[in-house]
Amino acid sequence: MENQYDMEVDVREVGGGGIAFSSVAEGDRDYFNEAWLPTTHQDPWSKAQENAAKLGYTYKGTSVGLTVPAYMDISSVSELENYRDELGGEINGIESGAAVNDQTRKILENNGLDGFSVVASSGPATWQALENAVNNEQPIVVTGWYPHWKWGSFDLKYLEGAQTGQSPVFGDPEDVFKIVDSEFTEEFPKEVVCFLKVSEVTDEEIESLMGSFRNRGDMSKREAASQWIENHSEDVNAWTKQAEECAASDGPVETLPDDATFSREQST
Repeated sequence: MENQYDMEVDVREVGGGGIAFSSVAEGDRDYFNEAWLPTTHQDPWSKAQENAAKLGYTYKGTSVGLTVPAYMDISSVSELENYRDELGGEINGIESGAAVNDQTRKILENNGLDGFSVVASSGPATWQALENAVNNEQPIVVTGWYPHWKWGSFDLKYLEGAQTGQSPVFGDPEDVFKIVDSEFTEEFPKEVVCFLKVSEVTDEEIESLMGSFRNRGDMSKREAASQWIENHSEDVNAWTKQAEECAASDGPVETLPDDATFSREQST
């Protein structure tokens, strides 16, 4: 945004999607690019959508579920009780208040799995626990989702009956949306709005982007982003070309309907 459109950009990282939705709806922030809908972030979206809109897709076709290393001799959530003692009755969740933690508790309840608790922790702490377990080939269960860098770093699998498409708790495949405040499309230059609307990532792009940040060494996040842009100029140029075509069209940039969902439309 800064290089291509000479825009001043202020990025703020927050813990938990709820804060991101409310800050956009209240006008404190303009844009959030990781709204998982219509299931995972349905609660904060329902509270924010009166003053916010779906600008476009970030990624189409997500998955969520209970995740274990491939070396564990378990394939279904119903088999978890066989690992209760080895796991210490713990399933590693993420930040307190995250939707996936509550979804996991519901999965346990629906499957009559007593004696388990979902341990809320920071994302980095959860992934460190996963890495430690994998390095020692120990059993572990974490809340997992795709896209996420862990799938490219470890050999993992979802548990049957506890993943997207196999349980009403996790629902059908979702899409990742870009959420903007209600004044966004009028407030900013059309080409900028268009760029944010069309810059949707593929599996290859999102995995390489996540890998660049995950393995950036001593580089700052800004330096890692600049390096990715340089190494993926064809992808970025494709987005800017689409943005130019969008900006040249008549009329304002249209946001998506509140209930827009690509993946579920494809499955019906």
